[in-house]
Amino acid sequence: MTDIVRSLSPAEQARARSFQSVNGIGRVLLSPTTRDESGAHFKTAWISILLPLIPIGRYYLQEVSSLSTGVRTTTRYHIIGRSRLVGAEVVRTYLYCWLIAPLVGAGPAALLLSQADELADSIGVFGLIALFLITLTASITLLSFGTNLARSRFFTPRTVILQDKPPTYGVK
Repeated sequence: MTDIVRSLSPAEQARARSFQSVNGIGRVLLSPTTRDESGAHFKTAWISILLPLIPIGRYYLQEVSSLSTGVRTTTRYHIIGRSRLVGAEVVRTYLYCWLIAPLVGAGPAALLLSQADELADSIGVFGLIALFLITLTASITLLSFGTNLARSRFFTPRTVILQDKPPTYGVK
């Protein structure tokens, strides 16, 4: 599928640089597509309160650098341009973040905790805690592996057509 990417005006460039969230609340870039031969890919900008709520734009960008300090990660991007939202990507993000990730990531641990009394009696409290941590770690690992496998197997880089000038919408 071909995507038309238009250059951003200076005002749009300034707004696009301000993606940030604090404790999951803010504007975030999610749902990356497969990188093309230049290393660029699309990401959708979302308004987020712990989970993505409203898609607000789709950008074609390259990762410039990433810095992790403790629990905070800062990623810098070179934003090449903006494209239209793709419905399938929006639906995929909703399904992943609202359904698949919670079910696979926390579902087994929640099921384990629902049987906590019986398990604590049979394997002890420390055994239950260890089993809970192992189950949670395995679930998150499976989710991460499955996500990476699906991305590498089922998604191909999209074809990009770059437009140098932002549209003028009737101005001559």
